[in-house]
Amino acid sequence: MENPYLQLKHLSETRKSCRKFKPDEIPQDITDKILSVAANSPYAGGSRSWGVTTVKETAVKERLVLAIQEKVRATAESMERESADLFIKYSQNFMFFREAPLLIIPYFKVTPVMRSLLRESVTESLLQWERDNSVKSISCVSMLILLAAESLGLGACYMTGPLIAEREISEILNIPPGREVGAIIPIGYKL
Repeated sequence: MENPYLQLKHLSETRKSCRKFKPDEIPQDITDKILSVAANSPYAGGSRSWGVTTVKETAVKERLVLAIQEKVRATAESMERESADLFIKYSQNFMFFREAPLLIIPYFKVTPVMRSLLRESVTESLLQWERDNSVKSISCVSMLILLAAESLGLGACYMTGPLIAEREISEILNIPPGREVGAIIPIGYKL
């Protein structure tokens, strides 16, 4: 067996963001392998306050795209014309996930320990610190998803641009109340 460090080093060096995918479906056993690796992710604060959901259905992906397009349009309306044009062009990068056969969406819950302990005397900086810890946990989960996909010969990309419509994405995907989507990770066979 090859040295595990060298295997990890190779994966980290060869893994690149993949934005174009073959239409071939990802078998469930491959999806399960990726999720199994993700389940081993470390988490901040001693509490695993994150989860993942998957999307394979084209109709659901299209609903996500429509929600993002609507949020982009509404946001652009509040900008000056030149800025709006640039933003709309840039936002096209938020939607290429629609072509991927599999989306893995990590989500998190901010555990309000400091609010519970300090009640009215909790500061905004402590609340931000707690939220940041949850985001850091999602980053760990996401990196393991990306590396697992690469190890299985798949391409993937870590996307946060679509989160301009995070509330709408959460509703479409039935993310449990009190949780926030941390990223959209499209996965597929590389073109």
